Amino acid sequence: MKKMVLYAIVAFSSGLFFTNIYNSIVNAANWESNIPQSITATRDFFVVANPGTFFKLIDPTNMLLIVLALILYWKKSSSIRLVLSIALLCYVSSMILTFTYFYPRNEVMFLSAQLPGTETLKEVASDWGRMNWVRSLLFLAGLTCSFLALDNATSSTQKLS
Repeated sequence: MKKMVLYAIVAFSSGLFFTNIYNSIVNAANWESNIPQSITATRDFFVVANPGTFFKLIDPTNMLLIVLALILYWKKSSSIRLVLSIALLCYVSSMILTFTYFYPRNEVMFLSAQLPGTETLKEVASDWGRMNWVRSLLFLAGLTCSFLALDNATSSTQKLS
């Protein structure tokens, strides 16, 4: 059961990391090209769902799994507790960054009633694209810690056998 939680964390963390990389390589690149038409097209396309729809489901689920794993491994292994705590810190930091940095820019680009001027959109889209790589690094650090926790759990199980 305990290791299954760690496997789930690695799966969810991988999904978050690679989806965020996709956003940088594909979405942000498209948003930054041919402004304001690219932003208008994105607004029209993201009517029902958008990348945030994915992150609002997977990110909190991943954090809950990390908290569950912390509880399960709290007394069992200080090394697992440490890397899971760092992973949780990375994901909490990414959520803080999302709410404080990305949501306001999403509002300007995609949700405001009136489309801002072209220069404003270019600046906001460029800022979004650059800063998303920072968020990707946070996801990568969290994913790395998740793998380390799983590796530590697997290694400690093998030593006991």
